[in-house]
Amino acid sequence: GFNRRFAPLLTELQARFGAGAGGGSGPLAARYLVNAGRLAPTSWYLDADREGSRFAGEGGHFIDTVSALLGQDPVQVYAVGAGQDVQAVLTYPEGSTATIAYLAGGSSRFPKESIDLTGGGRSARLDNFQRVSVWTSKGKSTKRSLTIDKGQRGQLAAFVEAVRDGAPMPIGLD
Repeated sequence: GFNRRFAPLLTELQARFGAGAGGGSGPLAARYLVNAGRLAPTSWYLDADREGSRFAGEGGHFIDTVSALLGQDPVQVYAVGAGQDVQAVLTYPEGSTATIAYLAGGSSRFPKESIDLTGGGRSARLDNFQRVSVWTSKGKSTKRSLTIDKGQRGQLAAFVEAVRDGAPMPIGLD
């Protein structure tokens, strides 16, 4: 599922940064770095005839995350790939952009995911769903979590609540 949009520190970033359709501050620029790690040469994920690519299976999660963060769906996508790596640039209706770098060649000791967000005189970074920092003209503020929470529990709770209350699903089919 598209669980990362329910991650507590991502929603904290949205609230503190004023994200979502630019938060009224104009276009934003997001960079999502995924340190995916190299696959074993025998991995079924590398069978292009069977799966297409690793990014085809996992990339939707990252596209959904930046789109939820920006509060819009992309209107244009450009991507290039080499081996297990993919770099994608997405543009949004009001001028925001997102770059997703899905890379397999990094160190396994480096965090798996990080998101940088810039715009309206502010900057922010979400580090591996464990720490979010926001920089403004007033200084820097940081919130930490003791665990990595990518939103699975929050997504399930939102789904159960929607079913119980007869409300719209938390993620629409479109």
